[in-house]
Amino acid sequence: MERAIADRPPALVNRRSRWRMMPERGAVSLFELSLLAICVALVALPVPHFYKDVMIVTFIWAGVALAWNIAGGFVGLISFGHAAFFAVGAYTSTILGVRHGVTPWIGIWIGALLAAGLGAALALIGARLRGPFFILSTLAAAEVVRIGALNWSTLTGGAEGIWITPVPGIANMIFESQTTYAALMLSYLVVVYAITKLVEGSRYGLRMFAVRDDEDAASAAGVTPLLTRTGAMAISAFLTGIGGSLFAQYFQLLDPTHVVSPELSFQFAMLPALGGLGTAIGPVLGAFAIMPAAELLRSYLGAVFQGLHLVIFGGFLIVVMLISRVGLPGR
Repeated sequence: MERAIADRPPALVNRRSRWRMMPERGAVSLFELSLLAICVALVALPVPHFYKDVMIVTFIWAGVALAWNIAGGFVGLISFGHAAFFAVGAYTSTILGVRHGVTPWIGIWIGALLAAGLGAALALIGARLRGPFFILSTLAAAEVVRIGALNWSTLTGGAEGIWITPVPGIANMIFESQTTYAALMLSYLVVVYAITKLVEGSRYGLRMFAVRDDEDAASAAGVTPLLTRTGAMAISAFLTGIGGSLFAQYFQLLDPTHVVSPELSFQFAMLPALGGLGTAIGPVLGAFAIMPAAELLRSYLGAVFQGLHLVIFGGFLIVVMLISRVGLPGR
C-alpha cells in the first residue's frame, strides 16, 4: 500500500489529501462544502420574511466572528472592542453615501481601510500590553468611538443616528428582494471564510500561531511578533469594517446604541469561543448555533422576558466550555 502511494504522482497525492470529511487546517472538507450547499439552498428557498431576516443576520455575524477570530483566535489578541471597527466601517460608508453621494460599493472599501488603520494603530499602541491589559485597551478604544459617535452629531447624527433613504437600486446597494440581501451576506461570509482558510494554512498563519503559543520561541525562530500582531489586527479590522457597512445597508439606520455597544463586542468574541477559537470553522459553527435561536427567542419572548436570549446564550456557552474547552468542534 505504501509503495502504491509512493508511486503516484505528487500532484495526485496532494489533491486527494486535501479533501477530508471534517474540517482541517489547510484543507477543504466535505463538511464545509455540504454546509455551503445548505446555505445556498436556504437562500434560494422562498421562506417567510422573518426567517430570511434571521438568515441574513446570522450570515453577517458569522462573517464578523470569523474576522474577530483572525486576531483573537489566530494570534491571541483577545479584543472586546471590535465594535469600534464595525462602527467605523458602517458610519464611513453611510456618511459618504448619504451626504456626499458616494456609492456604498466604494464607501465600503474606504470604511474598511479606515477600520484597518484603526486596528493597526491599536495593535501598535498596545504592543507592550498582554492579557487583561490589552482587553481593557480595546474596550477603551470602543468606548472612545461610541462617545464620539454620540457627541459628534454634525457628522454621525448623535443619538438619533443616520437614516439611509431606502431607494432601491444596485448603485445604492439597496434591494427590494430579501433574497438578494441574503445572497450578498452569504457572499461576504464565504469570502471571509476563504480568507480565513488561506491565512490558516499559510506561512503567515503559522507565524500567528507561533506568536500566540510562545512569543519568545517565535522570536528566536525569526518571527517578528509586533508585525505579526499588527497585520493580524489590521486584517481582522478590515473585514469587520466590511461587515459593519453591510449591516448598515441592510438595516438602513445607524445609531451608537446598536452599532458600537460593548454588548456587540462581547458577542463578536463569544461566537468564536463557542464554536472553537483558532479554527476557521469554529466561528461559523458558533454563529449558526446561537444566532438563529437568539433571534427567535428575542422575537417570541422579548416582549415578556427581555434578555432571555442572552441568558440562554450564556448558559449554552458555559455548558459547551465545560464539556469541551475548545468549543463545539471538541478538538
